[in-house]
Parts: sequence; structure tokens; C-alpha cells
Amino acid sequence: MVIVNLTKRTEHSFHMKIKISLLYSLILLGSSVVIPVQLFAEDKIESIQKSTPTGIWCLLPSYGYKHPEQMDRLNNTPCWTNPNVDGIVLRADWDKIEPTEGKIDFSYFDRGLELAKKYNKRIEILVPAGKHSPQWVYAAGAEKFYFHHRNGKPADYMPIPWHPVLQEKFGNLIKQLGERYDSSPYLSFVIMTGFGHSTEAWFAGPNDMDEYNAIGGNAKWLEGMKWFAALYNRAFPTTPFLIAMCPPSRDDEGRATLKRFVEDSVKDYPRRFGLKAASLAPDDKPNSRKLSYQSVNRFSGQTITGFEMLLATKKLRGTLKEALDTAIALKAQFVEIYEPDLVDPKQQEVLAEAGDKLKKNLTWNKRNL
Repeated sequence: MVIVNLTKRTEHSFHMKIKISLLYSLILLGSSVVIPVQLFAEDKIESIQKSTPTGIWCLLPSYGYKHPEQMDRLNNTPCWTNPNVDGIVLRADWDKIEPTEGKIDFSYFDRGLELAKKYNKRIEILVPAGKHSPQWVYAAGAEKFYFHHRNGKPADYMPIPWHPVLQEKFGNLIKQLGERYDSSPYLSFVIMTGFGHSTEAWFAGPNDMDEYNAIGGNAKWLEGMKWFAALYNRAFPTTPFLIAMCPPSRDDEGRATLKRFVEDSVKDYPRRFGLKAASLAPDDKPNSRKLSYQSVNRFSGQTITGFEMLLATKKLRGTLKEALDTAIALKAQFVEIYEPDLVDPKQQEVLAEAGDKLKKNLTWNKRNL
């Protein structure tokens, strides 16, 4: 658990000449980290508890045009009252929540945090962007990058992540989300987006490489990613931010680029930047050569690491327990699981056992800095 002391300006101090005094210290208390942050010398300090994400998390569909009923589903999911579920993932597509520039619909995230308070659950926030970017972004001058899907669907497009218009518009959104939600004790972490097809960091497939290299390729992607990391670090100063790991291009250079970004970010943002492998399946094994799996294991002792299930297990070969055993063996601290598996009565014993083991994999906040 992370305990964060934040300051808020009182009405009296609002009219005073602001004196900025910044003090950061970390004091380990068992499994808690105390971070006093004093921004205004005259202000009172409020204590906010933030839980490090561990255990079992409920992965619901994204609030978007493909799921118009998602608000009702959020309200009614049994995950809120399931004692084996520690947190809820709130996904809301960019084009859904900001169909007009500057007019952001916060209702889905607001409702999720209200329910989190009611049922004492923790929340993850992410905004799928990429192909879910609103059309006004392009009208404002953001350049399109066309990419091909692996499943044979027609080519799609997304804004080039390092284009200044995209960074300005998406940056404004993330800044406002941070201003609204960073101080919530129920928000455990956010997932970085804006640099891939949707949520994960995929960017260019084999059929896209000529166009990708023409706009800068992996070197430019890495430069852009560092900008996004700095954006989330500023917008969410008390909330960890994670990447859903996938290489920007599906080759050795892409994997090397992703590896460098993760290594640099773990160093640049200690215990704030984390990572998630987004393709957990029952037939995966702990000795998998996937970079994301290796990275979960490698960095688990230093920062937040976890998995997202590829699909509900009814669509996969094997059992949920097999998938969770792999995550536990790789020292993951949390796993995001699709709702059908979480509401299945036959899975509750599996979830309870796995949740306990995942929580025991959290060790880095129990050691002295």
C-alpha cells in the first residue's frame, strides 16, 4: 500500500503569495510507502492512501461506440461484490469521451470511482487511443498513419504519436484526467496510451514497415514514447503509470526498442513506471521467450508488474488456473481477467488462491530504499 500526502490550497492560501517548497521522502512501514509531498508552504497536508495494484482485477469491455450499454454493465457487474476481485479496470475510448474538442465526458470514470468507494475496490484507468482517436484531431492537423491488422481486416489508421498536434490534443486530455482523478485514493494505477493501435504498444506490422520507416521508424517511436512517459508522470504525480508491452514493430529491432524504453523508464521513474504483459493464456509457460513475460519476471522486484488475460478462458485452450500459475511463477503482482471467468462459481477457489499468491509477489515496497 502506498500512502501519499498531498496538499490542497485553502481559500485563504489561494490569495496568498505562493511559496513553493518541495519535499520528497520515502519511509517504509511494513508493506506501506509514505510519501509526504509539500507543494505550498502555508497549506495543510492531507493524507491519501494509494494501494499498490495486486491480486485479481476485473477487465470489462471498453466504454465506446461498440458497447453502448457499458455504463449499465459497469453498474451491474458482480465483480463489485466479489471478495476475490481486488480492482476494476475502467476503459473508455477517446472518441467516446471527447467527441468534441474540450468537452470531455467524465461520467464513466466518475461512476466507476463512486462504485469503488462504495464497495472498497481499486481502480485502473486507461483511454484507448490510436484508432479510437476522434476525427477532430485530424481536422486540427494530426497526420494519419495507416496500418494493417493481422486478422485480415481492412487497413485502419491512427495519428502519428510524435506529431505535435496529436501530442497537444492528447496531452490536454491526460492532463485533465490527472487533475480530476490523481488525488483519488481508489485510483491505483493508469495505463499509458496514445502511441499504439489502441492500448498496447503495437504500431507497425510487416506490411507497414516502409511507411513506418519513412516517418522515422523505431528511433522516432522511442523518442515519442519518452514524451508520453513524461506526460503521464506530470499528469499523475501520485499514481503509477504502466505500459501494456508490445514491440512497436514485430521484429528484432522493435523488441530491442521496447526493451530499451522499459529499462530506461524503470530507471527514470523508479517505482512509478511499471509494465504489463497483455497476452496471458493457459498454454503459456514460465519459460516463454516473449519479451513482455521476461520483463515481468525481471522487474518484479523493482516496480509494478502484471498480466492481462488474452481472452476469457472459454475462448482459449486450457484452464484459468494454468494461466494464473504461469503469472505467479513469473512473479507478477496482479492479473486482469475478463468478467466471464470472474463470475463463474467454479473459478472462485482458483481466484482466491491465485490472488493470495500474486499479493505475496509484491516485495519491492517492503525493502528499504
